Amino acid sequence: MRLRSSILVAVIWAVSLAAMATWVRAQAQPHRAQKWTPLAEPTVLAGDDLGFRVEWMNDRVPTGQIVIRLKGQWVEARVGKPPNVTVVPAPPGAPPPPPAIPR
Repeated sequence: MRLRSSILVAVIWAVSLAAMATWVRAQAQPHRAQKWTPLAEPTVLAGDDLGFRVEWMNDRVPTGQIVIRLKGQWVEARVGKPPNVTVVPAPPGAPPPPPAIPR
């Protein structure tokens, strides 16, 4: 009886070891090299004034820049607030109270 339980434990251990090895191998598989393909001429996917300029294809994923139309030309947009710049001026101070009316 003791031999049977030892064999059962060994079989369960071997199966769990094989399952863990399979899982670890699936996690550690090296990624295939991505194929970067430059475009001959960048293409702009756009609305009226905002677009996305596709410059490269990363396999089947378009890669590029966000662009805006400025005076008829597409220029690269920068996203975010400029450092150390006040974008909105401070509101003006409160007006002085009206003069008191004598009675």
